[in-house]
Amino acid sequence: MVKRIGTLAAWLLAIVLVAGTFAVSRVQAQDKPAWSDAAISEAVQRVLAKEVSLKGMDIHVQTLNGVVDLRGFVRSLQDIAKAERLAGAVPGVSAVRNALRVANRPSRA
Repeated sequence: MVKRIGTLAAWLLAIVLVAGTFAVSRVQAQDKPAWSDAAISEAVQRVLAKEVSLKGMDIHVQTLNGVVDLRGFVRSLQDIAKAERLAGAVPGVSAVRNALRVANRPSRA
């Protein structure tokens, strides 16, 4: 009988330890700080600045609740798509609102 109680106690201890491990990992995941909007904007600006085809473009980045707004002017439709794709890949970005436009260039005629 004593052996049986000892075995039962060992099993209960093991269950409590395993449950405690899961509870701690869940709390730690929830305690992870979310990216701040300012940090997201800075990260998006850095990524866009590194892209050779977008260097020197007039792109303004603003973030609110993880949603990135892109505004300004670029050279081509491909640049608009590339900027959106790069911004969307930044950690913490939940969505991208792309209001970039192709800059009007005077004709050479």
